Amino acid sequence: MPQYPIPQFIEEEGKIISFLTFRQFWWLVGGGAVIVLLYYILPFYFFILTALLVAALVGTIAFVKINNMSLIKIFLNFLGFSLGAKTYTWERKETPRNNAESYAEKRGIKNIPETLARPPLNSTLRPSRLQQIQKIVETKR
Repeated sequence: MPQYPIPQFIEEEGKIISFLTFRQFWWLVGGGAVIVLLYYILPFYFFILTALLVAALVGTIAFVKINNMSLIKIFLNFLGFSLGAKTYTWERKETPRNNAESYAEKRGIKNIPETLARPPLNSTLRPSRLQQIQKIVETKR
């Protein structure tokens, strides 16, 4: 059975022209085409203003990445989140009060000693050491 080399660094896009990737190259070509079209449509002063705007926009789209994501992908994620449904539902599950009661229900035991049926109140009311430290830090005492 022949062995084939496994490609490395497949997350990186290949460079076609020195430092430009295929995607960056086509963004720049598209931006250049829009600028040429604007040259023939608009008066010179408006052309200069819009050409600078288009060049800045296309340059940032082509070259700027945030957290290794392109600006187009970030913008599309923003739109998807903003326009998508945001329905958050939380439903309380019915659970037995403690393990002794659930065990007794499963086994059919009717008389459970009071000490097993309910946990002591002071264990649930007393804050943990971590909560005490958090309170000290937050109140700066």
